[in-house]
Amino acid sequence: MNAGASAQLAHGQALQQQGRLAEAAAVFRQLLADEPRNSHALHLLGITVGRLGRRQEAVDLIRKAVELQPSSAIMHTNLAYALSELGRNPEALQSYDQALALQPDLGAAHLGRGMALMRLARPGEALGSLSRAVQLRPTDAQAHNALGVALERLGRNQEALEHFERAVGLNARFPDAYHNLGLMQMSLGRYPEALSSIEQALALQPGHAATLANKGNALRALGRPAEALLSYAQSLAIAPGEAEVHHQRALAFLSLQRYQDALASLESALALAPQESGVHFHRGVALAHLERHEEALASFDRVLSLGGRSAEALNNRGNELAQLGRHAEALQAFLAAIECNPASVEAHINAAYMLRAVGRFPEALEKFDRALAIEPDHAHAQWGKALLKLTLGEFDEGWRLYESRLRLGPARQHLLGFSAPRWSGTEALAGKVILIHAEQGLGDTLQFSRYVALLEARGAEVILEVPEGLSKLMRSLKMRGTVLTRGEPLPQVDYHCPLLSLPHALRTQPDAIPGGVPYISADAAAVADWRARLGALSGLKVGLNWQGNVGVEKRTWFQGRSFTLASAAPLARVPGVSFVSLQKGTAAGERAAVEFGAALAQLTNPLETGPDAPVETAALMSALDLVITSDTFLAHLAGALGVPVFVVLQAVPDWRWQLERPDSPWYPSMRLFRQREAGNWLEVFERVARAVAEMRSGV
Repeated sequence: MNAGASAQLAHGQALQQQGRLAEAAAVFRQLLADEPRNSHALHLLGITVGRLGRRQEAVDLIRKAVELQPSSAIMHTNLAYALSELGRNPEALQSYDQALALQPDLGAAHLGRGMALMRLARPGEALGSLSRAVQLRPTDAQAHNALGVALERLGRNQEALEHFERAVGLNARFPDAYHNLGLMQMSLGRYPEALSSIEQALALQPGHAATLANKGNALRALGRPAEALLSYAQSLAIAPGEAEVHHQRALAFLSLQRYQDALASLESALALAPQESGVHFHRGVALAHLERHEEALASFDRVLSLGGRSAEALNNRGNELAQLGRHAEALQAFLAAIECNPASVEAHINAAYMLRAVGRFPEALEKFDRALAIEPDHAHAQWGKALLKLTLGEFDEGWRLYESRLRLGPARQHLLGFSAPRWSGTEALAGKVILIHAEQGLGDTLQFSRYVALLEARGAEVILEVPEGLSKLMRSLKMRGTVLTRGEPLPQVDYHCPLLSLPHALRTQPDAIPGGVPYISADAAAVADWRARLGALSGLKVGLNWQGNVGVEKRTWFQGRSFTLASAAPLARVPGVSFVSLQKGTAAGERAAVEFGAALAQLTNPLETGPDAPVETAALMSALDLVITSDTFLAHLAGALGVPVFVVLQAVPDWRWQLERPDSPWYPSMRLFRQREAGNWLEVFERVARAVAEMRSGV
């Protein structure tokens, strides 16, 4: 090659290094016009047009150079690189091997060969080539980054992390290495560091969709889902066709309880990846939260049909079947989840609940015990076992385990902020001030407020804190102390104790339940007024309540405890009886949908549910001859007032009604009417109607 040609090559290379690629290509083409077999010009022009994105032309030019100079390892290496850029990695490997046969210590060839093997999903083979590349080029950031990727694919995360750290140490302007470092830090649970690394990558490459998505993942892992949503939105604005980003965005929405938004993102993901079982799974979760249980069940069935047979999917399927009242099928789903993963505590607990729901108590107990063998301190398992033990009348263990409720949800939050020590039942109370705080529902508060008298008998000054909805009513409680509404300032006390911990502290047994009924009372003048008003009704005056707290009854344990008003139709056929509605809330509207609705008097405002409502209802109840109710707050109100009350119960009721007995040790004025067949309320009301008729006749 003459001096002129050498000068042209040098000029073209200088332009190439300055990034002036079009000008460099023109120089090389001019040289080739004079010397068409100049292998160096062909080689350099091929590299240049490759950088301009003309990849097939690059392959053709470099291949001609190799044909003219087959002993050049560098040319073989660059041909291999150009082939790999076209996705022709098997051919690229052949060229890399030819390069290394000519020059075994050529680091660029080892690096390129390793990267081609990675593209072919052969990380084990790639590892050798990339390790050799790092040995030969220890200061090459790209080699360390590529080796880190191979190690990560092989599960050697700590080693991968070290190479990514080395890569950014060698080149502080290497966005891919920062991104990979962040991903590896996330995989190791080092989320603050991961977020910092990913933000470094974005500072160098601001519009990179995958990096933005992974910033969202890091923020979500740090408990910052609202910020994560912004990163996901930015990523999708650049690359809207990424199903996984739509999926991750949905997970952020789920953690924010924005279930409708989550569902929309999941639908977008499924439009792009309809066979992705994980998306179907989370779609089921979103639908379940939206109470669209049939659709949620279909989503979990789809997960299983796609081969995603997991304890989690089966367990969620069981939950939806339980919500739909299909208990036998739900039980089979939970048992299948256990078979799939015998260590799934949640599946054992759910199976136990279903076994209890169908009356298989020994098996239910075995499942709770199995859950506790796996995780002895699991609060939900302890609580479920507590309810089963109390149902069976085994109070010693039942009350002890019932303390686990204080580690769950609202009850746990309720305990925060008490500076006084908790009373355990052993400390002397004479002359002491004790705060008793109601942490459960209204019915529980009524049922267990009887224990205040026992504390006062020990010489305590009792302060009873109750929910606002009961504050007025509870001021009629037979006690010397003070009733406070939750949220009012609390005085200095010597001890505190949750209300429903008193049975455990006082060692209550089934045959020694504190009595003193009635222990609350209605205003005498209000009762007299109601008696006067009820005088216009003929015969026996009977109050009727059918629907309890709808929100509570969505929980598996409480499902099915209320009945529809239509189920009570046999009562309408009893002569000499006038019925009065005690129902509150929207369920009162059922009066208009039944034939006997006109005969059911509505004497109070059913939409009035504030603190005055229990006081008014107590007075009305006290003026009636009988109350008939489902298992709800009104059952406890009638019982605590000492009003005659019939409570209709599902086949397997709440623990406090125990099993089989027709009476309640908690309330002497109460009779219990139980389903003999699950879900069959009509037969129950045939019996209730006969009992009302007998009462009317004075039998």
